Amino acid sequence: MLKLFIPIGVALALLSGCKNTASQDNNLDAGRVASSIRKNRTTLSEAMLKIGEPVFISETKDGKRIAGFNLENKAFTEDYSNNIINGTMTFGEKSTLIPKITKNIFLELDENNVITGFKLAGSAWVERKYFFIRNEARIPLDLDEILNKKEFTADYIYTKHQKLLAQNKYNSRKEENSSTYKDCEYKCQLFKNANDLYGTLYEIPASSIQELPGHNY
Repeated sequence: MLKLFIPIGVALALLSGCKNTASQDNNLDAGRVASSIRKNRTTLSEAMLKIGEPVFISETKDGKRIAGFNLENKAFTEDYSNNIINGTMTFGEKSTLIPKITKNIFLELDENNVITGFKLAGSAWVERKYFFIRNEARIPLDLDEILNKKEFTADYIYTKHQKLLAQNKYNSRKEENSSTYKDCEYKCQLFKNANDLYGTLYEIPASSIQELPGHNY
């Protein structure tokens, strides 16, 4: 059976610049959420009572059903800097740097919508305001940062970003030059994290959607 897939670039283009106000208010502790899920016992409906509605429910290429949730979306205190900021000349004017993060959980479901496994993911980036607004220096969060780190600064994000580039572990220069990335906000970042973990995601066949709780995603 042919599957209708949503290329991640198309999904990001549709979502870029979309600032989901409701999701920005999320502040759920990833560790507590993860510890409350019992694999092969907790259902999607039970999880939704604790963490709200998923942003999406899709399938991987091999038919694994995935429900993606935003746990925490946060913009930190504005950080001002003069002149040269990480190699960018500002000609004496001030740039406003706003560190932002998103922390996500992806629930893996069986045919009865019982959770068989899950993965945590997250990313941080800096929103720069100087004549125009753009996002830059996106970094993936490791498990310790997802579970324990509560505060992020622009300097922390830029420093880790440069280290990853130097180690050739994460090359985002081409990505950051794209118009899609420059406007990529919380929901868009969640889709990027899902793509990093699972690859291309596919729409669930219409005949199966009615089986899902709250199926209007």
